[in-house]
Amino acid sequence: MRAFGERHAVFWGSTGVLAYMYVGFPLVVAVRGLLRQRHVESGGEPPPVTVVIPAFNEAGIILEKLENTLSLDYPPDRVEVVVASDGSADATNDLVERFGRGVRLLALPRIGKNRALSEAAAVATGDVLVFTDADTKLTRETLLRVTAPFADPAVGGVAGERRHGDESKPNRRGAAHGKRMLRSLLSRAGSVTSAEGQIYAVRRDLFQPVPENVPDDFWVSTRVVAAHRRLVYEPRAASYPFPGVTVVRDPFERKVRIIGPLLRSFWLGRDLLNPAEYGFYSLQLVSHKLLRRLVFVPLIGLAVTTPGLRSRGKIYRGVFLAQGLLHGAALTGLLLRGTRLGRLRLLKAALTFDRNNVATAVALAQQLTGRRPRDDMWEPQRAEVRASPRR
Repeated sequence: MRAFGERHAVFWGSTGVLAYMYVGFPLVVAVRGLLRQRHVESGGEPPPVTVVIPAFNEAGIILEKLENTLSLDYPPDRVEVVVASDGSADATNDLVERFGRGVRLLALPRIGKNRALSEAAAVATGDVLVFTDADTKLTRETLLRVTAPFADPAVGGVAGERRHGDESKPNRRGAAHGKRMLRSLLSRAGSVTSAEGQIYAVRRDLFQPVPENVPDDFWVSTRVVAAHRRLVYEPRAASYPFPGVTVVRDPFERKVRIIGPLLRSFWLGRDLLNPAEYGFYSLQLVSHKLLRRLVFVPLIGLAVTTPGLRSRGKIYRGVFLAQGLLHGAALTGLLLRGTRLGRLRLLKAALTFDRNNVATAVALAQQLTGRRPRDDMWEPQRAEVRASPRR
């Protein structure tokens, strides 16, 4: 009887956590976003900005990136561009130096992306720092859109939007649409949880040096909230991958190297988990980022309890069957990967879900045992990058 009671508690505890993450929290966000709307002031002159582009061996794309950056709709006399070259060993530095047009090369030894960004912020002169990756194409209005909310003194940072595919055919359906809606609701009522590195901006006086081995975009953007300023979301500040650029890093390895530093950043930035000081944002950070990454824990709870409970009622049998279907679809997707059947959306989604959860478990184990790969010592792993023409 005691064993049954323990299994029962684990089952319902795990089910409750999953229900909260996938249903409860989005409902709370939706209600809060509809009832509590905080206006963002606009207007005034565009602020002086420094666009920071981190680079390591980006000779194949850097000229196209600079051309794109300087073609954006923004007063030219208010834009400074700094390329923080983190020990590039190819032609990146030569190409940037010869590019001219006021672009500044910060040639650094190999110190890691995080330190490179901190060094670039230290020499920047703009009131606003705009961070964007070297392989990211910005739309003509992105710079204006990502800086406009700074007319509101309560705003300390702005998260843009990473889009996939072709700029002429933006992805507005499915998971991308749901993510956009959630971020809009969070931003409307207070702050979005964090920014993504493809395009975001912060006030220069709120920038804090980035510690080793944490996601730079997460750290820099959440420190804005730590300073009691808003981090708002601007979906019209959009970015796209350059045509022909494909990431080739193994998705499992990539996920491990992303999640591990993210978990470390929660510990280093644990001040934000204090609801007495940061209110709803603390719950938001735990729910939206931490619990979603640790979903494998309640899944394990269900996996070890439902076999012994499935004879106790329809609910237990239904959950047992649902688990079998989910993990069976993931296994099928793994076995059929690279085939036509393996490209079915259902199989790919199940495989991605299970693979991400296993990767998170591995990343957590690495963090707890001290085996932490240096993700900020990154190397571009792409295919089909066109060589930039030499100027």
